[in-house]
Amino acid sequence: MSSGTPPDLADIIFGQKSPPPRTPARAEHAMDKMDEPKHRIANPMLFAKSREVLGNLISKRMRASGGTDIDWLIEHNGGFMIFELKIFHDDRILLSSAQMLAYEKIYENLPKCHILFIGHDDIDFRNLNDFVWIFEMTDWKKGSIPHVKDRILDPSYSENEVTGYRVEREFMERRDVKQLRDRIDCIWDEFEGHKGAQGS
Repeated sequence: MSSGTPPDLADIIFGQKSPPPRTPARAEHAMDKMDEPKHRIANPMLFAKSREVLGNLISKRMRASGGTDIDWLIEHNGGFMIFELKIFHDDRILLSSAQMLAYEKIYENLPKCHILFIGHDDIDFRNLNDFVWIFEMTDWKKGSIPHVKDRILDPSYSENEVTGYRVEREFMERRDVKQLRDRIDCIWDEFEGHKGAQGS
C-alpha cells in the first residue's frame, strides 16, 4: 500500500494492493484424427437392447435378485484394466455393495489389476478438455475414499433402492479426458513391462 493513499477493501482483506494473482487458465488440448475413437459399436440400438433385456431375466416371482455389470474390461499380457463409469447425481456417484464386493474380489485375485471408477457429468468422452473425476481401487482399499454406506437409488439405471456406497465428487481426483487417456496408456505400458511405467 503506497503512503498517502487510503486503503481499499482489497488492501484490508489481503494486506496488499491487490488480491493474489489467479492461477493461469489451463491450456486447451487440441484434437486431431488420432483422438477419434478406436472402437465403435456397430449397432448401438442392438447393443442397448441386449443390455436392457437382461433386466427381464429376473422376475418378481423369483428369490434371486437383480444383477450388475462391468462397464469395460481390458486384458493385456495377463494384466487387467476395469472401468466403472458413473454419472454424477447431486455431486456424488452411487456404487452398489454387490459391485464393490465383486470388484474387491477381482482386484484381490488378479495379480495385475487396475480398477478405475470414473464419475462424469453425462459426457461422451469425445472432447479432450471435458472433465471427469476418478479414483482407483487402490484409493478405496487404503481408505482415502470414505466408505459411506446407505440405501441408495441411482436414477440412471434402476427404479429400485439398493444397499451401496455414496462417493462424493470432492474426494475424487479431477482430470480431463486427455489426462484420463494418458493414465490408461500408462497402465498399458506397465503391462508391457516398459521401464518408467508407473502403477497406481
